[in-house]
Amino acid sequence: MYPNTGSPFSIYFCGSEQCVPGHFFGPAVRTHYLIHVVLHGAGIYQRNGQTYRLHAGDAFLIFPLESTYYQADQNDPWEYAWIGFDGTMVPLLLENTCFRNSCIYRCPDSPDAKESAAQRVLAALQTFHGGNNHSISLAGDVLKLFGLMQEESVSSSESYSKQYLAKAKEYMENNFSYHIRISDIASFVGIDRTYLYRLFMEEEHLSPKQYLFQLRLRNAVNMLRDPRYTVTEIAYSCGFKDASAFCNYFKKAMGVTPRKYRPDLTLEKTPSEHR
Repeated sequence: MYPNTGSPFSIYFCGSEQCVPGHFFGPAVRTHYLIHVVLHGAGIYQRNGQTYRLHAGDAFLIFPLESTYYQADQNDPWEYAWIGFDGTMVPLLLENTCFRNSCIYRCPDSPDAKESAAQRVLAALQTFHGGNNHSISLAGDVLKLFGLMQEESVSSSESYSKQYLAKAKEYMENNFSYHIRISDIASFVGIDRTYLYRLFMEEEHLSPKQYLFQLRLRNAVNMLRDPRYTVTEIAYSCGFKDASAFCNYFKKAMGVTPRKYRPDLTLEKTPSEHR
């Protein structure tokens, strides 16, 4: 453990490992910052009760005094490189990267982007193990790594918010028929539930839970237009627990039960705002 000694920016150690299937570390607490960049394979990172799945090119950041856990995939265990660091300028540095509101860096889905992340962290390892671990050169290598995470992400907090919100909506669109939780959505996006809630309230004036309900209800209304589907089939297809729960939610939002709604389709009812 290396406490912050008050220096602006210090690199404590660097390393890499090809993990065996299922290899894990934690739960553990650090007194400094520790970033891992995934070079190959996959694994999970757990923090504050949320689980994030990462692949080659992605990275996860461990903040000081936070309990975390990470584990290599059983079938495709990851190889990763890590850098331990701290300093008085670190919070300001992270403020200008994707770690401003997240502990996860999601690499763009392109071979060049993944190779670039690997090259920058490996350059830092080479400098560190070359005996220059206290040099400006090493600090420069690490700053270039964070620069990538700024370049490949968007440059303003407003754009960050839009990006996170779009990913959350996409996840809901693709998974609303399943019993997904808000924590699942937050984990997919790479932010915590509190920040996700704030984004939806600011942009949609709905909580994530309410937005998901509205999405399910809209799809249920569309399916009710097709007489081939039973109410039970629609309930399960739209992610409701069962037909009874679906009918209760539907009546609360629409004023009538799904069965009574069907003969009235000519009225062109639409789901009311359920807030």
